[in-house]
Amino acid sequence: MNRTLIFIASVVAPTVARAADIGTTYAFSPDLKLEGNPAMAGLGFAGIIGLNILVVLAVSLMCAYWWLNPAALKLPSNSNDVWAFASINYFGHEYSRPSFLYRFLTKFPTNWRFAIQMTGLVLSAVLVVGSCMAVFSWFAIHDWNLLWYKKAYFRTHFLFPFAFLLPLFFAASMLFFKAEHARTRSQQNCE
Repeated sequence: MNRTLIFIASVVAPTVARAADIGTTYAFSPDLKLEGNPAMAGLGFAGIIGLNILVVLAVSLMCAYWWLNPAALKLPSNSNDVWAFASINYFGHEYSRPSFLYRFLTKFPTNWRFAIQMTGLVLSAVLVVGSCMAVFSWFAIHDWNLLWYKKAYFRTHFLFPFAFLLPLFFAASMLFFKAEHARTRSQQNCE
């Protein structure tokens, strides 16, 4: 897919999704008494809107950085190995898949440019899915009265979004690495 289209989608989709979440929250709870996150309820709507503008702006700037300044990436000794590609470009060394995954979870990257670009695109997807989950939750609990959903939501409330968003973060990161690997291979094959 064209980098420009990916950039536009990575900016527009989270903006619309966050606006939908804030609008839905306001429609169901203008006083924020039903808001499940005490930190958000304490901010009030002006604070929520301001915080969301900052988050979407930060993610948009990271996506713009990816779009305007693609990182110069290296292929590993085995140019077909996506994980070796990810590790050499994220950490500066080729690691096995398990070693890379461990380091990805526990260590800071050495190639911050690549990490910032990845984070922008991945967080864009996470914001969209998280916002859709929040909108669905408002309707499922307060409008449709889905009892099974309400029970599951309130029993796992603090883990609820992370149980879905953390695997999404890792899956989107993997897709980013695969896409950048393919881009780098095609660039080097054309040269």
